Amino acid sequence: MRTPSSARRALPLSAVLLVSTMALASCGNAGQGAETPGGLIPLKVSVAGIQFEPAYLAESQGFFEEHGLDVEIINGADPAAQIASAISGEVDIATGSWVNVATSVAKGLPIEALASNGVVDPDVDNSGVLVAKDSGIARLADLKGKTIGVIGVKTGSDLPVFQALEDAGVGADEFSEAGMPYAGMQAAVETGTVDAVVPSDVFYHQMIAAGFPSLGNPVREYQGNQPGTLWLSTSQWAGANPDTAKAFVSAMKEAVEFYSDAANLEEVQKIHAEVNQIPVEKAPTRFALAGTAFDAEASQSGLDAMARFELIDKPVTVDEVLWEHASRK
Repeated sequence: MRTPSSARRALPLSAVLLVSTMALASCGNAGQGAETPGGLIPLKVSVAGIQFEPAYLAESQGFFEEHGLDVEIINGADPAAQIASAISGEVDIATGSWVNVATSVAKGLPIEALASNGVVDPDVDNSGVLVAKDSGIARLADLKGKTIGVIGVKTGSDLPVFQALEDAGVGADEFSEAGMPYAGMQAAVETGTVDAVVPSDVFYHQMIAAGFPSLGNPVREYQGNQPGTLWLSTSQWAGANPDTAKAFVSAMKEAVEFYSDAANLEEVQKIHAEVNQIPVEKAPTRFALAGTAFDAEASQSGLDAMARFELIDKPVTVDEVLWEHASRK
């Protein structure tokens, strides 16, 4: 039985940097080595707990095997931990967030984005700022002096929150953040541990269905068409294994096409239910937008905003973040 992402503790980027200096020179390729008896190339891939369906579909529908890969899917955690798992050599490829990967690149980590995965739909809400039903908080401006639960504190994943609150008249120094996993956000706001949370994907829709009020949808409003999640590896691994990386991206492209076809909704729901260990009837009826090509213009606008809010120490370009063979549009 597949299981949802693990609850490994997040590693701050400072810790990830330490891991990189200690591990990169000596680590081998986690899944690389001799071909399997069937002639397939072994590959270890870490998949986090959101927008995971295409990866599992690539496995269940045989797309990995068709492209010569024997993929072992490993349960991933938060964005920083995903980067750490790649740098340490624990896995070859991992999911990550666009802003977190960009932040890492700006800090000098040898990470590259191989392909997009989940894409921020500019027309559909898949994330939002939610509060408790009896909080008395009615608008974003009311969050001045409050604490907001986010997946990563000042990692760049919280960038749209800064943008939305600034437009609402709340400065970056006028609210606090608390890092927590998506799965813990509902309990945190219910118990008053934080005043608001910013869940995503299925966690957002579960809270909306449960009646938690939304103050806005910063991710859609400020990051439309940007990659929400993506596939990353170290520059070392991608440079040494370009054909394997290309095969993986090709398999994921087929998986995304399958995932995006409305005729296959039931199969997507089955995968979602199996991974989350829930009855299939509780699976969503609509899933996040996905694609393997990067929208270069939208992606660069996010990088520019990160520099403006000083979430990165220096400006970063799309070309610095993307693998040389990554598809752009």
